[in-house]
Amino acid sequence: ETHLDADGRVHRVKELQDRIFSGGCDPALRREVWPFLLGVYPWDSTRLERAAILEDREALYKVTETQWRSITPDQMKRNALYRDREALVEKDVLRTDRKSDFYKGENNPNVSDMYEMLMTYCQHNFDLGYVQGMSDLISPLHTLYQGNKQHTFWSFVGYMEKMELNFTMDQKRIQEKLSELSSLVYYCDSELYNHLEREDSSNFFFCFRWLLINFKREFKPSEVYELWEVLWTCPYDTDYSLFIATAMLLQERDTIISRQMNFSDILRYINDLSGTLDLHTILGHAEALFHQIRSQEDLPFNIRANILHLSDTPYSSLGK
Repeated sequence: ETHLDADGRVHRVKELQDRIFSGGCDPALRREVWPFLLGVYPWDSTRLERAAILEDREALYKVTETQWRSITPDQMKRNALYRDREALVEKDVLRTDRKSDFYKGENNPNVSDMYEMLMTYCQHNFDLGYVQGMSDLISPLHTLYQGNKQHTFWSFVGYMEKMELNFTMDQKRIQEKLSELSSLVYYCDSELYNHLEREDSSNFFFCFRWLLINFKREFKPSEVYELWEVLWTCPYDTDYSLFIATAMLLQERDTIISRQMNFSDILRYINDLSGTLDLHTILGHAEALFHQIRSQEDLPFNIRANILHLSDTPYSSLGK
């Protein structure tokens, strides 16, 4: 409430975003704050304006849902793209987070609602449709909003606007991210990089899942919420997920090197880390790493220009 005026507009937005980046959002406020972080509501909207936005979005959702639900069996026979997308959505929702209380059990309506929302997204963003991994992004939203499909769906739409390039068919952005991660690791720890290169692992494909779905499977559910908030409110002009991934790898570098792990070993080891990592330690290392690298004057061009987006202005004159 300290950041709301009498009409419900959020003020001191930058201060609020910095507080979230530094310490996460109060869990009790997440359902109120996330629609702003994900672009469902403009920061300067009033309560009345937000109610009107939600009413318009609800109507649009119903129209979009009706479009795919009205496809007849005869039309479906001649629409291979629809059949493929539906089959993939159905397969993924049946295996996404089914051990959680929110999704477990047979005939769980929350699973059915996830299917409905993902199919509606296919219609909403027809060019992209559904790609494996998207269910991992919508699932925590659905859990957070406790079955409120309107808030879940439109927050997911906003999240996908941030993440869409990760899911294109050519995988161009993911390949760029892996290349940039490779550059950071090489710069920070040449010994680790050289080991990965000797073991035909310098493509960093074992980190593909981390970057594709913003580490969703690597941390406990409550920690995933906090981690995503850090990524959404990062004040730095960079893809901060790269520094988090680098910090995670550097933390495990001694084990990887001492055990002489090859690609299969590393992939298995990385997957087994899921749920065991300490988020706050990783975030602390990632931020320290970012400032340490950004302060260097002899950075390779790829890091300076493509990752940090720095001009020739000295770091000391820019501040943090």
